[in-house]
Amino acid sequence: MFNGHDLSGWSSSDMSYWSVSDSAIVGGEGKDSIVNNQFLWHEEKVKDFYLKVLVKMVPNTTNAGIQFRSQKMGEEALGYQADIGEGVWGRLYHESGREKLHWEGKGEAAVKKNEWNSYEILAVGNNIWTAINGTLSVAYQEPNGELDGFIALQVHAGPSQLVKYKSIKLIHNPEIEIGEYSESELMEALVKSNGSPYLGGNQ
Repeated sequence: MFNGHDLSGWSSSDMSYWSVSDSAIVGGEGKDSIVNNQFLWHEEKVKDFYLKVLVKMVPNTTNAGIQFRSQKMGEEALGYQADIGEGVWGRLYHESGREKLHWEGKGEAAVKKNEWNSYEILAVGNNIWTAINGTLSVAYQEPNGELDGFIALQVHAGPSQLVKYKSIKLIHNPEIEIGEYSESELMEALVKSNGSPYLGGNQ
């Protein structure tokens, strides 16, 4: 998805918020404040996928995110967001729509503040998982959720901040696994959108 040199294949309504430095995509550099949420969109559509990216947020108290299965809505985004920042790392949000979806934040304790963190997102059918530095954070099933769309990187509206994304790896139609977690472990961890545990059957 990212060649490490330039933003080929990526676009934004305001490219002044985005640059490449030291083989990383950088959002918000040199800005005294962030006017409106800013999104950098990749041209490739995704359906079932696995995404792994290294993320660094400075300061950790600010906010960013990774959109997926999302659509452009003017200058905003509509769709799933894997959240980034203190108090929201690893959580699942629905930007411009259903808002907080899976909000337990089990991966927060694994975050290395102001350092590089491994962020994994796995979406297969109606099931979504995220992990921070190998620690499972989200395991969520939403029967009526979006099944395809685009990936975008966000820098959130607000005070001056710097977010970096690098070593981006995308796999289409992946196996159901994240790090040391097997398919059976990931399926067992699922929580349905109504809050009840996954008990097997149709995904």
